Amino acid sequence: MENKPVDQNRELMIDGNGVAGLLRDVFSREMTPAPAECARCGKTSELGALLTFTQAPGMVLRCPACESVVLRIATTPEAIYLDARGAVYLRLAR
Repeated sequence: MENKPVDQNRELMIDGNGVAGLLRDVFSREMTPAPAECARCGKTSELGALLTFTQAPGMVLRCPACESVVLRIATTPEAIYLDARGAVYLRLAR
């Protein structure tokens, strides 16, 4: 039997579909099929395909290719904070 090392970060991540409700709250529309381009490696992925880390104060969505942060979303009782500086663009269809 082969023992592979466990990547704890990967074990704690889910795909972006796991935060579909939060994305809908922020954007008031279904966002999982919306594409975003990673500012670090240039890979374009649907938000639903991003790796999502939920074990933090807020949600951190990472590129599935290079694992760079693409989006950060944090909610407080007073506001929703969105940091998208890891995305070259986020495309919202009309």
